[in-house]
Amino acid sequence: MRMCTPIRGLLMALAVMFGTAMAFAPIPRITWEHREVRLVQFHEPDIYNYSALLLSEDKDTLYIGAREAVFAVNAL
Repeated sequence: MRMCTPIRGLLMALAVMFGTAMAFAPIPRITWEHREVRLVQFHEPDIYNYSALLLSEDKDTLYIGAREAVFAVNAL
């Protein structure tokens, strides 16, 4: 019976880790159908890694985070 204890402990640890991962899984807050949105491509010379997007509370401004730059663009 003592040999089963490490396996049971490992299984319990995996269950906790899996449950924690599921609790913090990213969930999109806003979704659109592609037909509902007019898409525009945004690019600035010598700026890379556009990785963070935040839509303002009033949905008028989209904040775009990139390497060494932050942009605020009109979202309308």
